[in-house]
Amino acid sequence: MVASVSAAAQTAVAIQQLEASAQQHLAARDAAGALSDYEKLANLNPHSAVYEDQIGFLLAATSRSSEAIPHFRRATELDPRMAQAWYHLGVAQWLAQQPGPAVEALRKAVALAPSHADYRLRLGSAYNETGNPALAAAELSRVARQLPGDKEVWAGLGLAYQRQGKFTDARAAYKRAVELDPGDALLRNSYGLAIVNAGDPAGGLREFQAILARDPANLHVKVNVGWAYIAAGRLKDAVAELTQLLRDHPEVASAHYDLGVAYKELDDLPHARAEFEQAAKLEPTLAEAHYSLALTELDAGEAPAAIEHLRAAVKYRPDYADAWYRLGTVLQQQGEVDGAIEALRHDVALDASNAGAWNSLGLMLRRKKDVAGAKEAFDKAAELRRAEEQKKEDALRRGMTRKN
Repeated sequence: MVASVSAAAQTAVAIQQLEASAQQHLAARDAAGALSDYEKLANLNPHSAVYEDQIGFLLAATSRSSEAIPHFRRATELDPRMAQAWYHLGVAQWLAQQPGPAVEALRKAVALAPSHADYRLRLGSAYNETGNPALAAAELSRVARQLPGDKEVWAGLGLAYQRQGKFTDARAAYKRAVELDPGDALLRNSYGLAIVNAGDPAGGLREFQAILARDPANLHVKVNVGWAYIAAGRLKDAVAELTQLLRDHPEVASAHYDLGVAYKELDDLPHARAEFEQAAKLEPTLAEAHYSLALTELDAGEAPAAIEHLRAAVKYRPDYADAWYRLGTVLQQQGEVDGAIEALRHDVALDASNAGAWNSLGLMLRRKKDVAGAKEAFDKAAELRRAEEQKKEDALRRGMTRKN
């Protein structure tokens, strides 16, 4: 009994000494020394989530994220309510290119510590990067209330809104970011693009020209000048601007894509197709290039080629609702019922307000003899159409009231 008490006392003393040593090593920025201490502590007390978390943190801090992951996971097993360990696990998994598990770990961190702005910011950023802009916006809008002076929060929120097509909201968010750091050219470029997409191409051009006055070689901004010309309907100016840029920089995929859009608007389909193909060749993951190629193929009556490009578009951008819808309708026309159902389900999950998608889904489900599923889809389509008709009637009444 005495020997047992003595051993426990010795262990307690050893733990106290090692903890003090670890703190000294941390204060001296000696990660290797601190890591050695925490590994010894974990051997003395293998049930400590704190020690496992610290070991993982020090491994990650020395660019050994893959080695850190088992320690963070062990920490969450020892203490499932340790938000910090879940957060560290999520960050390490993200760095190890494991986005799915990373998002799940970050969700748990936020659920356990909902007021921790850094955890929610990281989760919102992960949603942005994994093609979930609506979820990103929900998280980042909460962070913005907690950290109104953080430009990265507003920039991330602007990106989330931009990807949802909420261009007015995106413009407002990017404006806040630019106000916090007016000298950040990348932010100002994003702000200018949001202005263009919100329906003010002249305002966007002014923003781009202000950047170019300070940085005349900025390629990203020059590409967006071309896009602003397209938005303003100045298609020949867009062709001239982008053609000149590509003479000097033929490797810029986005410039080829925008030039393709300009040519398509001018009904010059051969040139449009060539530019879209070059954009997709230079940047195979550019979903918009594949989508535009699909539309060009459809105009030429080449449905199989269009389907191939639409599948590429949704592969590289899973949140691309327009591409899912178009893929569903083309497969529907080709009689590929199962594929059409899958694509249309993806679309309505991303955009539940598309009455046409619900109606097409109902038709496909009816062909599969899924009576209940078809009825649900048709009912949803009818509900959306009634709501749209009601909006039109309300607008008409308001107009008549003003005249009276």
